Amino acid sequence: MKVTVIGMGRLGVPYLTALAELGHDLLGVDINPETLDALKAGRCPFDEPGITDYIAKHTAAGRMRFTDSYDEAAAHGDVFFLAVPTPQREGAMTMDLSAVEESITALVRRLTRPAVLIGKSSLPVGESGRLAALAAAEAPNGVRLRVGWSPDFLREALSMETTLRPARLVLGSSDADRTVVESIARRVWAGWLEAGVVMLSTDLVTADLTKAAANAFLSTKLSFANLVDDVCQAAGADSRTVATAIGLDPRIGPFGLTAGLGWGGSCLSKDIRALADRAQALGQSAAADFLSSVDQTNTARRELAVAHAAAVLPGGLNGAVVALWGASYKPSVGDISDSPALDVAMRMHRAGAEVRVHDPSVNDLVRRHHPELMVVDAPAEALVGAGVLIVATDWPRYTALDPASLADSTTRTVIDARRCLDPTRWRAAGWEHQQLGAFRHHTAQEA
Repeated sequence: MKVTVIGMGRLGVPYLTALAELGHDLLGVDINPETLDALKAGRCPFDEPGITDYIAKHTAAGRMRFTDSYDEAAAHGDVFFLAVPTPQREGAMTMDLSAVEESITALVRRLTRPAVLIGKSSLPVGESGRLAALAAAEAPNGVRLRVGWSPDFLREALSMETTLRPARLVLGSSDADRTVVESIARRVWAGWLEAGVVMLSTDLVTADLTKAAANAFLSTKLSFANLVDDVCQAAGADSRTVATAIGLDPRIGPFGLTAGLGWGGSCLSKDIRALADRAQALGQSAAADFLSSVDQTNTARRELAVAHAAAVLPGGLNGAVVALWGASYKPSVGDISDSPALDVAMRMHRAGAEVRVHDPSVNDLVRRHHPELMVVDAPAEALVGAGVLIVATDWPRYTALDPASLADSTTRTVIDARRCLDPTRWRAAGWEHQQLGAFRHHTAQEA
């Protein structure tokens, strides 16, 4: 089938590429010239493991083309997928849908034949129905447009893996549009459906909630792991063993039970806040309060890291030098969206510290967006003059690094904010290895 995907960001590029793997004829649409130049050259415009090889393969074969022309986009597709970003709105708990609305209008006004539009962008609960009505209203006279919404569940750093082999497919549509929308979707997704992927067909608002609820539950699980870690440290228990025991329960599972600095990125934060905001608007204050508490628990981990650094530095943060390994929100991605590591760095900077940052992927992004931080090109450089080291993103490079190779460093205390280092190995090399938050309980015991 001829498929048009609008939005060549972290959602649209993997999705476009996965559909090319299914054998479709793809046209990708974006208005950013740098993004288009990279894609036309067979490169991914952002850091994401494994995806460039697929892009190069399909652009060379002519299966994927790219444009900034909505006229070309409207002429190409048998079906259209919308994958533009929906960031958190400035100064609000909900999402900014302006890019989605503008893309819908730009595309739909140019349609000359009946069409199916399926949204992939994350939305606040209930908004897909409003956007479907907007699309229908913008369609030219005589053009029947049918709209569905299929929330995406990809994971950054694993976007190709999770898009090529989706855990499930969810498709929302109105009663009037469902037969046509589902028929087209089944043709597009035939390869996945034949491989046994489950497809759930439902109404629009339920589809919205599948994404919001999934991310809220994952956020809750991660924040719960950090709350349990606090209790373990206060009681003197081994939080890793507790997490392992919990994860062995088949009703729970191990993913997301590692305590640490907390979650970030472009999805979990905005999704849980938007769901809390919508729950409050619907009069569901208990749900709103619960979700807000999960969010606040996560943010508190960042405050805890700053307090921990201040506690181990003899004179506190003001005037101190702090080494920070990691600035991306998680390893293997070139993304600083709502990065806990970067947030900690900025909080310490505002407290008067000189923060020396290293990251294997996003150094240039940090230099561009946060010139007040000192960015260095090697992990050892961050330690120069530093009174403490914080490991804030669990990149494999840091886990594999031999602490004995840092013997010349004046820094001898490491705060392992991601539980990724081997404590025995680091202590044997002469380091004082501390888990995030341990200073509170050491202080209490000394008192």
